[in-house]
Amino acid sequence: MPRWSTLLLDDAKLAEMPRLPLDDVLRHADLVTEQQPHPQALYERWEKQQWSAQAIELEPDREDFEKRLPRSARKAIEESIATFIIGEYTGLDLLGPILTGAPEERDHLYLGTQIADETRHTQLMLRLGEELLGLDPDPKRMLVQAWNMVTPPHRDLSRLETEVIRELQEHPSDYRRWLRAVALFHLITEGVLALVGQRAIVNSLHGIPLLAGVKAGFTAMARDESRHVSFGLHALRIGMKEGYGDDIREVIEQAAPIALNIEEGGQVDDAPQGVTMKQLGIESLYRQLRLVGIEREFADHVVALSMKKPAATEGAEHAGKAEKAAPLS
Repeated sequence: MPRWSTLLLDDAKLAEMPRLPLDDVLRHADLVTEQQPHPQALYERWEKQQWSAQAIELEPDREDFEKRLPRSARKAIEESIATFIIGEYTGLDLLGPILTGAPEERDHLYLGTQIADETRHTQLMLRLGEELLGLDPDPKRMLVQAWNMVTPPHRDLSRLETEVIRELQEHPSDYRRWLRAVALFHLITEGVLALVGQRAIVNSLHGIPLLAGVKAGFTAMARDESRHVSFGLHALRIGMKEGYGDDIREVIEQAAPIALNIEEGGQVDDAPQGVTMKQLGIESLYRQLRLVGIEREFADHVVALSMKKPAATEGAEHAGKAEKAAPLS
């Protein structure tokens, strides 16, 4: 293993990940995005950072989950995995049109690697759903089960993703719509929601000799996320410079308050007293918007929107429609 450093995760093998210093894992994506790497550099990082979803041993994790983990911890892990089952599978549907609509050849080359990542992440989540949570092994039925386990704001965000991607599918060469899709998926879904959720799981398991497979998998996913978010911020920085700031801000204004309320009350173990998932999401949002070149005043405005109590969005018209509304495909 290379020397202990703030970028140790860059070169870590899958088996080493559960033993990495927590701070290195939690800060890794921030350090990578601050470097503002271009798509070619991200492609090269991807080639060096391969791992196998099938190589993770989950039988000891099942024993830990069923016999050693406290009930409250089991519930939190179940809810997190259900969220990622939906999120990672949906990522596959979102990325197809995003790859097709990408404006530059190097964007295509990089985005092909991200589709491979999302496939690997989905495979791991399906394994966790079946082998850890005992969900239906059929992916379609498991997705419906997971959909019924996630929060109403998560469903709202999934519906917004469906709308934005449908627009891009109908206008595949529309750069404005492409930027909207990237802002929603790479900045909000990946940069705020997924990255914070992955870090929270790794953080909650730090120092606990349980669920080594879960810990390794989510650490590897967080490393992949540093590339995904970096690409999105790169694309959006260009879009801002080319005069598409209003379109980018519009979709962020719609999506960020929803994303920030998905885990509103969730506490983060070992975080400073009173720090919640929502607060960590807000910190991540401020960081991403700064790196894109969006003014602080707009970030303050979006955060203020997230503090308002959202109107009920899950009326009787949605009852019993989970299977139809769940994943895109």
